[in-house]
Amino acid sequence: MDPKPRRPTPVPFEFESYGVRVRITSSDQELIDLGEAVSRRSLLGDVRRLSGGKFDQDFELNRTKGGTFQLIQNGERIASGRSRQKFFKFFDSVIRVSIAECAPTRVFLHAGVVGWRGKAIILPADSFKGKSTLVLELVKNGAEYYSDDFAIIDEDGLVHPFARPIALRTPEYRPYELTIEDFGGSPGNRPIPPGLVLFTEYVPNKKFSATIISPGQGVLEMIPFALTLRRRPELSMKVLNNVAQRAIIASGSRGTASKFAKTLLDLIDKCGY
Repeated sequence: MDPKPRRPTPVPFEFESYGVRVRITSSDQELIDLGEAVSRRSLLGDVRRLSGGKFDQDFELNRTKGGTFQLIQNGERIASGRSRQKFFKFFDSVIRVSIAECAPTRVFLHAGVVGWRGKAIILPADSFKGKSTLVLELVKNGAEYYSDDFAIIDEDGLVHPFARPIALRTPEYRPYELTIEDFGGSPGNRPIPPGLVLFTEYVPNKKFSATIISPGQGVLEMIPFALTLRRRPELSMKVLNNVAQRAIIASGSRGTASKFAKTLLDLIDKCGY
Protein backbone atom coordinates (compact mmCIF):
# COMPACT_ATOMS: atom_id res chain seq x y z
CA MET A 1 0.00 0.00 0.00
CA ASP A 2 1.36 3.40 -0.96
CA PRO A 3 1.99 5.70 2.02
CA LYS A 4 -0.22 8.75 2.36
CA PRO A 5 1.33 11.81 0.70
CA ARG A 6 2.68 14.27 3.24
CA ARG A 7 1.05 17.64 3.44
CA PRO A 8 3.44 20.45 2.55
CA THR A 9 4.94 22.21 5.56
CA PRO A 10 3.17 25.57 6.03
CA VAL A 11 5.28 28.56 5.03
CA PRO A 12 5.12 31.50 7.48
CA PHE A 13 4.31 34.95 6.19
CA GLU A 14 7.13 37.23 7.34
CA PHE A 15 7.04 40.93 6.58
CA GLU A 16 7.97 44.46 7.62
CA SER A 17 5.58 47.41 7.81
CA TYR A 18 6.48 50.90 9.07
CA GLY A 19 9.75 49.45 10.34
CA VAL A 20 8.05 46.71 12.41
CA ARG A 21 9.00 43.09 11.69
CA VAL A 22 6.08 40.64 11.87
CA ARG A 23 5.72 36.89 11.46
CA ILE A 24 2.46 34.96 10.97
CA THR A 25 2.60 31.18 11.51
CA SER A 26 0.11 28.31 11.64
CA SER A 27 -0.12 24.57 11.14
CA ASP A 28 -2.66 25.41 8.41
CA GLN A 29 -1.40 27.18 5.27
CA GLU A 30 -4.90 28.49 4.54
CA LEU A 31 -4.89 30.47 7.79
CA ILE A 32 -1.45 31.92 6.99
CA ASP A 33 -2.70 32.97 3.56
CA LEU A 34 -5.78 34.57 5.11
CA GLY A 35 -3.57 36.34 7.65
CA GLU A 36 -1.42 37.68 4.82
CA ALA A 37 -4.45 38.93 2.89
CA VAL A 38 -5.85 40.67 5.98
CA SER A 39 -2.46 42.24 6.78
CA ARG A 40 -1.98 43.59 3.28
CA ARG A 41 -5.48 45.07 3.23
CA SER A 42 -5.26 46.38 6.79
CA LEU A 43 -1.93 48.11 6.20
CA LEU A 44 -2.89 49.37 2.72
CA GLY A 45 -0.13 47.39 1.05
CA ASP A 46 2.69 48.88 3.14
CA VAL A 47 4.12 45.38 3.47
CA ARG A 48 7.58 44.18 2.48
CA ARG A 49 8.19 40.44 2.59
CA LEU A 50 11.08 39.21 4.75
CA SER A 51 12.77 35.87 5.29
CA GLY A 52 14.02 34.93 8.75
CA GLY A 53 15.63 37.01 11.45
CA LYS A 54 14.17 38.43 14.64
CA PHE A 55 10.59 39.70 14.78
CA ASP A 56 8.92 42.39 16.86
CA GLN A 57 5.51 40.73 16.65
CA ASP A 58 4.82 37.01 16.29
CA PHE A 59 1.29 35.82 15.51
CA GLU A 60 0.06 32.24 15.46
CA LEU A 61 -3.31 31.49 13.87
CA ASN A 62 -4.87 28.16 14.87
CA ARG A 63 -8.08 26.25 14.32
CA THR A 64 -9.04 23.42 16.66
CA LYS A 65 -10.68 20.16 15.58
CA GLY A 66 -13.90 21.60 16.94
CA GLY A 67 -13.66 24.55 14.55
CA THR A 68 -12.62 27.24 17.03
CA PHE A 69 -10.16 29.85 15.76
CA GLN A 70 -7.38 30.95 18.11
CA LEU A 71 -5.07 33.97 17.94
CA ILE A 72 -1.76 33.79 19.81
CA GLN A 73 0.39 36.94 19.95
CA ASN A 74 3.98 36.67 21.17
CA GLY A 75 3.20 33.38 22.92
CA GLU A 76 0.01 34.55 24.64
CA ARG A 77 -3.48 33.57 23.50
CA ILE A 78 -5.46 36.78 23.14
CA ALA A 79 -8.63 35.71 21.30
CA SER A 80 -10.70 32.72 20.22
CA GLY A 81 -14.04 32.23 18.51
CA ARG A 82 -15.98 30.13 16.03
CA SER A 83 -16.86 32.87 13.55
CA ARG A 84 -14.23 33.20 10.82
CA GLN A 85 -15.48 36.67 9.88
CA LYS A 86 -15.32 38.05 13.44
CA PHE A 87 -11.98 36.36 14.13
CA PHE A 88 -10.24 37.92 11.15
CA LYS A 89 -11.93 41.26 11.72
CA PHE A 90 -10.39 41.24 15.19
CA PHE A 91 -7.04 40.21 13.71
CA ASP A 92 -7.30 43.15 11.30
CA SER A 93 -7.55 45.51 14.27
CA VAL A 94 -4.80 43.77 16.25
CA ILE A 95 -2.29 43.88 13.40
CA ARG A 96 -2.76 47.63 12.93
CA VAL A 97 -2.53 48.43 16.64
CA SER A 98 0.57 46.24 16.98
CA ILE A 99 2.29 48.07 14.13
CA ALA A 100 1.20 51.42 15.61
CA GLU A 101 2.62 50.60 19.04
CA CYS A 102 5.99 49.38 17.78
CA ALA A 103 6.80 51.70 14.86
CA PRO A 104 10.38 52.96 15.34
CA THR A 105 10.20 56.20 13.33
CA ARG A 106 6.52 57.17 13.24
CA VAL A 107 4.01 58.16 15.89
CA PHE A 108 0.49 56.79 15.41
CA LEU A 109 -2.15 59.06 16.90
CA HIS A 110 -5.72 57.75 17.17
CA ALA A 111 -7.33 60.46 15.09
CA GLY A 112 -9.12 61.38 11.90
CA VAL A 113 -7.15 63.45 9.41
CA VAL A 114 -7.99 65.54 6.37
CA GLY A 115 -5.88 67.88 4.30
CA TRP A 116 -6.94 71.48 3.68
CA ARG A 117 -4.94 74.17 1.89
CA GLY A 118 -1.80 72.03 2.10
CA LYS A 119 -1.97 71.37 5.85
CA ALA A 120 -3.44 68.64 8.02
CA ILE A 121 -6.50 69.00 10.22
CA ILE A 122 -6.01 66.37 12.95
CA LEU A 123 -9.05 65.26 14.97
CA PRO A 124 -7.97 63.11 17.95
CA ALA A 125 -10.90 61.24 19.46
CA ASP A 126 -12.00 57.98 21.02
CA SER A 127 -14.45 55.68 19.27
CA PHE A 128 -18.13 56.65 19.22
CA LYS A 129 -17.33 60.39 19.39
CA GLY A 130 -18.31 61.16 15.79
CA LYS A 131 -14.76 61.35 14.41
CA SER A 132 -15.43 59.32 11.25
CA THR A 133 -18.67 61.14 10.48
CA LEU A 134 -16.91 64.49 10.73
CA VAL A 135 -14.05 63.30 8.51
CA LEU A 136 -16.58 62.17 5.92
CA GLU A 137 -18.37 65.54 5.94
CA LEU A 138 -15.09 67.47 5.67
CA VAL A 139 -14.13 65.40 2.62
CA LYS A 140 -17.57 65.99 1.10
CA ASN A 141 -16.84 69.72 1.49
CA GLY A 142 -13.60 69.46 -0.48
CA ALA A 143 -10.95 68.40 2.03
CA GLU A 144 -8.51 65.65 1.06
CA TYR A 145 -9.04 62.36 2.84
CA TYR A 146 -6.03 61.17 4.86
CA SER A 147 -7.43 58.85 7.53
CA ASP A 148 -10.27 58.14 9.93
CA ASP A 149 -8.09 55.74 11.93
CA PHE A 150 -4.59 57.06 12.62
CA ALA A 151 -2.68 60.28 12.15
CA ILE A 152 0.71 58.83 11.18
CA ILE A 153 3.37 61.45 11.93
CA ASP A 154 7.08 61.24 11.16
CA GLU A 155 9.99 62.71 13.12
CA ASP A 156 9.78 65.97 11.14
CA GLY A 157 6.14 66.42 12.14
CA LEU A 158 4.72 65.60 8.70
CA VAL A 159 1.41 63.72 8.54
CA HIS A 160 1.25 60.76 6.13
CA PRO A 161 -1.81 59.35 4.32
CA PHE A 162 -3.51 56.24 5.69
CA ALA A 163 -6.71 56.26 3.67
CA ARG A 164 -8.50 53.11 4.78
CA PRO A 165 -12.25 52.86 4.12
CA ILE A 166 -14.16 55.11 6.52
CA ALA A 167 -15.77 53.06 9.30
CA LEU A 168 -19.29 54.28 10.10
CA ARG A 169 -22.35 53.06 12.00
CA THR A 170 -26.04 53.20 11.28
CA PRO A 171 -28.37 54.84 13.87
CA GLU A 172 -28.84 51.27 15.17
CA TYR A 173 -25.02 51.03 15.64
CA ARG A 174 -24.55 48.52 12.83
CA PRO A 175 -21.06 48.98 11.36
CA TYR A 176 -20.43 49.57 7.68
CA GLU A 177 -17.65 51.05 5.54
CA LEU A 178 -17.39 53.58 2.75
CA THR A 179 -14.50 53.79 0.33
CA ILE A 180 -13.42 57.13 -1.03
CA GLU A 181 -14.90 56.09 -4.38
CA ASP A 182 -18.29 55.64 -2.71
CA PHE A 183 -18.60 59.35 -1.91
CA GLY A 184 -16.42 60.89 -4.63
CA GLY A 185 -13.72 62.27 -2.34
CA SER A 186 -10.08 63.01 -3.07
CA PRO A 187 -7.35 61.10 -1.22
CA GLY A 188 -4.26 62.78 0.14
CA ASN A 189 -1.16 61.39 -1.55
CA ARG A 190 1.78 63.15 0.13
CA PRO A 191 2.99 64.03 3.64
CA ILE A 192 1.80 67.45 4.83
CA PRO A 193 2.55 69.60 7.90
CA PRO A 194 -0.02 69.90 10.69
CA GLY A 195 -2.14 73.02 10.61
CA LEU A 196 -4.83 72.38 13.22
CA VAL A 197 -5.30 69.85 16.01
CA LEU A 198 -8.93 70.00 17.09
CA PHE A 199 -10.40 68.15 20.07
CA THR A 200 -14.14 68.09 19.50
CA GLU A 201 -17.17 65.88 19.94
CA TYR A 202 -20.82 66.08 19.01
CA VAL A 203 -23.28 67.67 21.44
CA PRO A 204 -26.91 68.05 20.22
CA ASN A 205 -27.93 71.63 19.36
CA LYS A 206 -24.47 72.91 20.26
CA LYS A 207 -23.05 76.00 18.57
CA PHE A 208 -19.32 75.65 18.11
CA SER A 209 -17.05 77.87 20.16
CA ALA A 210 -13.35 77.08 20.15
CA THR A 211 -10.84 77.52 22.95
CA ILE A 212 -7.21 77.83 21.87
CA ILE A 213 -4.86 75.56 23.83
CA SER A 214 -1.21 76.30 24.57
CA PRO A 215 1.42 74.02 22.97
CA GLY A 216 2.31 72.49 26.34
CA GLN A 217 -1.32 71.72 27.18
CA GLY A 218 -1.83 70.49 23.64
CA VAL A 219 0.89 67.87 24.09
CA LEU A 220 -0.78 66.69 27.30
CA GLU A 221 -4.12 66.45 25.51
CA MET A 222 -2.60 64.42 22.65
CA ILE A 223 -0.74 61.94 24.85
CA PRO A 224 -3.74 59.61 25.55
CA PHE A 225 -4.22 59.14 21.79
CA ALA A 226 -0.57 58.28 21.00
CA LEU A 227 -0.35 54.50 20.56
CA THR A 228 3.43 54.65 20.21
CA LEU A 229 3.97 56.29 23.61
CA ARG A 230 4.33 53.18 25.77
CA ARG A 231 7.06 51.55 23.68
CA ARG A 232 8.65 54.69 22.16
CA PRO A 233 8.22 57.47 24.75
CA GLU A 234 11.14 59.64 23.59
CA LEU A 235 10.09 59.50 19.95
CA SER A 236 6.46 60.14 20.89
CA MET A 237 7.22 63.22 22.99
CA LYS A 238 9.56 64.61 20.34
CA VAL A 239 6.92 64.27 17.62
CA LEU A 240 4.04 65.56 19.74
CA ASN A 241 6.06 68.62 20.72
CA ASN A 242 6.92 69.17 17.07
CA VAL A 243 3.21 69.05 16.15
CA ALA A 244 2.26 71.36 19.03
CA GLN A 245 4.80 73.98 17.95
CA ARG A 246 3.67 73.95 14.32
CA ALA A 247 -0.12 73.71 14.62
CA ILE A 248 -2.97 75.64 16.19
CA ILE A 249 -4.49 73.47 18.92
CA ALA A 250 -8.10 74.03 19.89
CA SER A 251 -10.94 72.40 21.78
CA GLY A 252 -14.70 72.76 21.68
CA SER A 253 -17.98 70.88 21.37
CA ARG A 254 -19.91 71.05 18.12
CA GLY A 255 -23.29 70.40 16.57
CA THR A 256 -24.00 68.08 13.64
CA ALA A 257 -21.04 67.13 11.46
CA SER A 258 -22.82 68.16 8.24
CA LYS A 259 -23.17 71.77 9.42
CA PHE A 260 -19.93 71.98 11.34
CA ALA A 261 -17.68 70.74 8.52
CA LYS A 262 -18.39 73.73 6.28
CA THR A 263 -18.21 76.11 9.25
CA LEU A 264 -14.78 74.79 10.19
CA LEU A 265 -13.32 75.03 6.69
CA ASP A 266 -14.77 78.52 6.20
CA LEU A 267 -13.26 79.58 9.56
CA ILE A 268 -9.84 78.31 8.54
CA ASP A 269 -10.08 80.13 5.22
CA LYS A 270 -11.03 83.33 7.03
CA CYS A 271 -8.52 83.18 9.89
CA GLY A 272 -5.79 81.00 8.43
CA TYR A 273 -3.64 78.51 10.29
